[in-house]
Amino acid sequence: MVKERFKTFLLLLLVCISIFLTNQLWMKMPYKVFSLIKKEEYLGASYLLADMLEPHKYLLNFDRKTHTMFYSKHKENLWISTCPILSNVLSSSNFKTDVITDDEFFKYLKKRSIVFYFPEKFNTYILARSLEINKPNSITEKMPKVESIYLYIGSGKPFFIFSNGNDHLMVYDIYDIDVDITTLKEYVKGIEETVDYTYYYPMKDTLGSNNNTFIPYEMSKNLPLVSVERKLNPENIEEIRDIAKEYFNKDIDYIREIVEKDGSIIYLYDQKVLKINQNGILEYFSPLEEPVLERNLYISLNTVAEFLSNHIDNPEDMYLAKIEEIKFEENLGYKLIFGHRVMGLPVILANNDIEDFIEIDVFNKYIRNYKIFSRENKNISNFNIEKNKRILSTFDIINMNYDILEKDYIYYKRLNKEKIDKKTIMEDTLSSICNIDIAYMDPCSKEQENKLIGVWLLETDNKVYAFDVYSGELVFEK
Repeated sequence: MVKERFKTFLLLLLVCISIFLTNQLWMKMPYKVFSLIKKEEYLGASYLLADMLEPHKYLLNFDRKTHTMFYSKHKENLWISTCPILSNVLSSSNFKTDVITDDEFFKYLKKRSIVFYFPEKFNTYILARSLEINKPNSITEKMPKVESIYLYIGSGKPFFIFSNGNDHLMVYDIYDIDVDITTLKEYVKGIEETVDYTYYYPMKDTLGSNNNTFIPYEMSKNLPLVSVERKLNPENIEEIRDIAKEYFNKDIDYIREIVEKDGSIIYLYDQKVLKINQNGILEYFSPLEEPVLERNLYISLNTVAEFLSNHIDNPEDMYLAKIEEIKFEENLGYKLIFGHRVMGLPVILANNDIEDFIEIDVFNKYIRNYKIFSRENKNISNFNIEKNKRILSTFDIINMNYDILEKDYIYYKRLNKEKIDKKTIMEDTLSSICNIDIAYMDPCSKEQENKLIGVWLLETDNKVYAFDVYSGELVFEK
């Protein structure tokens, strides 16, 4: 009898120890377990909030003079490997912070480090929640929105810098966790040793402007040739009807179908509306089931993630480009705008009538409006590239088109040409450049086989310019 009681006591003790150790594991590694799962595996199952809030480009600073830039999907393991570290930092209860100046931040860019740039100013609290942190720490209050995250990976202790425009918050001396960046260091070292990358330099050093934007001197490779075509064709009636059944979750016999004069098709069920336009744009409307008097970004983002999981074939090719607060009658919500990537590079649309690839109006757990310009990639290969051509550097692009930039700067700033100092106006014009990216442009000119054009996207305070990467010609602006 005593022996049986002892066995029971021992069994209960082992169960308690097991529960305690499991709890400690999840407390210390809230995100790490997910990093062990291959991204492709869980993307196939669903589009996660964490996927929505990924960086779209990475700046690698090897030393004082050597820098390079990679775009999403090319070196995404950098972010995947950093997420467990970032999760620990945003959940830590013992750390120090300092506010640093823009000049101080620029000096840190010359140290061995990685900078993750987001396409939009993301809510830091939501970013932390996307990393499986239930109770984010005060970093999310000290820096409510984040545009980029810097991680020092040189000798000594690692530290982070969270940035939003010219505001920078350094986070260091994280005592209660072990911030291990050994794997990340080895990964970056492997990239450095290949020497198969384009060198980037800050405009402040190369052009003498008050601008920390990094631009390439000479591209190491040409862009792959890519063609796209519209994915939805209203003339393929069986395919379109299958889409209608999917959205309404009803047999087609219960759905009203209207064919318009231009070939567009409208489907109606109850108060819900689905329209497939002749140009391949899909629009969906569903009325709100109840008033939404208080907006919640976290709930709204998860609602959108689930919706896109059910209706998009390749959500990993999208990126969240913009978040806007909206109001419909007394209801409060958000408009989410998504961009599209091909070969890891963003794609812009050269059609003012089609503003974005995806627009979604979401009110917490309800999707009210959804609009998508769906494109299908054709003939994609890293080996199918332009022959006998060289991509112009952004130095070339700026030199060739400087007069355009200066003219527009003077116009938007309403300056008096007669009172302008040439040296000052050049510094101010160059300093007005907010961002430079290499991208593809979709001309949106044909139903089939639209050849994408490689462009340098140059963004200023007032305008976005697209210059052909091979000729330097201005091909689009908005």
